[in-house]
Amino acid sequence: MAKVIVVGGGPAGIMAAISASKQNEVILIEKNNEIGKKLKLTGGGRCNITNNRNIEDFFDKIVNNKKFLYSSFYTFSNYNLLEYFKDNNLEYKVEYDEKVYTKSDKADDVINVLLNNLLKNNVEIIYNTTVCDLVIEDGEAKGVVTNKGEKISCDKLIVTTGGKSYPATGSDGSMFEILKKYGHEIKPLYPALIPLVTQESFVKNLQGVAMKDVCISTKIKKKKIETQGDMIFTHFGISGPAVLKFSSYINKALDNNPIEITIDFLQKTSSDELSKIIRENPNKNILTNLKSILPQNFLKEILTLLNLSDKKPNELKKEDELKIIEYIKCMKLTVSEMLTIKAAMVTSGGVSVKEINSSNLESKIIKNLFFAGEVIDVDAETGGYNLQIAFSTGYLAGSDY
Repeated sequence: MAKVIVVGGGPAGIMAAISASKQNEVILIEKNNEIGKKLKLTGGGRCNITNNRNIEDFFDKIVNNKKFLYSSFYTFSNYNLLEYFKDNNLEYKVEYDEKVYTKSDKADDVINVLLNNLLKNNVEIIYNTTVCDLVIEDGEAKGVVTNKGEKISCDKLIVTTGGKSYPATGSDGSMFEILKKYGHEIKPLYPALIPLVTQESFVKNLQGVAMKDVCISTKIKKKKIETQGDMIFTHFGISGPAVLKFSSYINKALDNNPIEITIDFLQKTSSDELSKIIRENPNKNILTNLKSILPQNFLKEILTLLNLSDKKPNELKKEDELKIIEYIKCMKLTVSEMLTIKAAMVTSGGVSVKEINSSNLESKIIKNLFFAGEVIDVDAETGGYNLQIAFSTGYLAGSDY
């Protein structure tokens, strides 16, 4: 029986430990006093376990290095994951956009199932312990050194220490420096799935205004980037599902210059249809005509900006009507930056996939060293896809293939 050490008790590490414990002696080392600390934050604390789409459709939702994930996804798919939870009596439900949540809306239910499995499979969990170095001899992983000065040996080492987002949960990026020391390339770390900061001052006046089903777009190096969904204005810029998704596609480009983006707040309404609505009741003011299709606070700010607050349709010049339509159908905002990586849901970047064998997730540089989860340079849109990456890669890294 081989001895396996898993470093990091997030979803990837837990699944790696469960997978490895079928045929091996397993030790899971976690720096917090509990496992799954970051897991508790997913889905706003409700735990968006995975997505119910066909696994083939997941690849369109992967932002970086989708081909690398083929073996992981097909070895342990979302349906395998849901079957696993069902076998362990966890009830779940499928909501908007095929997102899967616990029936109770509690992340603790997921963590309890995983913890019970670890204990049932005799996985030894060492809490409140940080791995501060690896034991590498003759190009082979032989163990770890902890912050308590203890050296623990193993036959197989699986690193699942996460990225650099939400460092309070334990993923502070410290493992990247250790891996660099032993020759692994770490791709630059960027925040992903994060709110965006905009330059326009009027946005502050819209703080708290939520907009449904918008389309956000831009062009980077002649490539069009477009996401759709709900958004919300904040005191610093914009946030919400469509914005978070969008941020993952522009984070690297923001390093160089601010990016101009375009927002269509009524993507299902044409400019001609909007023109008719604006002029629908000639004796009422424009705001009254439009408030059935857009939030009143949003309309007030736009009309104030254009000095058209009190105008009635029969007083409205065609050029002013076009300006209103432009703000609604084609609002230009300048994104200057993102919030810091500490606020990001996910880290983009990490251990280069070129240095990992995608069929079993073993390092191509160090024998018997494996990786899973966010520590690898893979990330996805919102909707349960990042958690599925963690579970799938964890399962494969822990397997004896």
